[in-house]
Amino acid sequence: MAQGFASTSIKKQEDDYQTLFDIVKSKSSKGEGKSLSWYRGIIKEISGEYKPSDKYVLGKQQEINQLRNYTAEGHLYMFEYTAKMRWLPYYDKFPLVYVLKSTKDEFWGINLHYMSPKKRFAVAKNLMRGQVNAPKACFHKYIHKHVEKGIYLDLSVKEWDTAILLPTEDFVKNINGMAFPINKNIVWEETNDTFNDKIKGQRK
Repeated sequence: MAQGFASTSIKKQEDDYQTLFDIVKSKSSKGEGKSLSWYRGIIKEISGEYKPSDKYVLGKQQEINQLRNYTAEGHLYMFEYTAKMRWLPYYDKFPLVYVLKSTKDEFWGINLHYMSPKKRFAVAKNLMRGQVNAPKACFHKYIHKHVEKGIYLDLSVKEWDTAILLPTEDFVKNINGMAFPINKNIVWEETNDTFNDKIKGQRK
């Protein structure tokens, strides 16, 4: 059973900042391939190093990674998710979402995993420049009570350009009410088919 982002209690040394990508790279052996589940597991382990916080400052960038019990507009999060499968052909169980709107019970955002890493880079670059310009196929609604343990990893803006490179996407499809793995390349191809149908605007 998944333990969520709150599964470990290692303390973070804030005076020696490393991105998630740097830490994951240091934990993987050179030349040795790792499974997608290994990457997801190591991200959950590392996430326990970050301090939980219920405070953020409006008008300022997120400077360090922090665990949250909520989402805020204009932030980028990683979390574990179990969707209602009734109307979905497939969904991502380990989303990387830039939040556009958030309420007490649900939130809406751009899941960067629905694009290939190369396409993610262009979208993330625009976000860091203050522009929202992403395919509508990446736009999804999430329900807070379906987030594992109700815990989100709120990513520092320093992480954005490397978080998109971590292979943590976990797509599953619905067959007769049951979830089965789906190849990420299938998802990326479907997004590419409607890539120019986009959501555009100013980033909060």
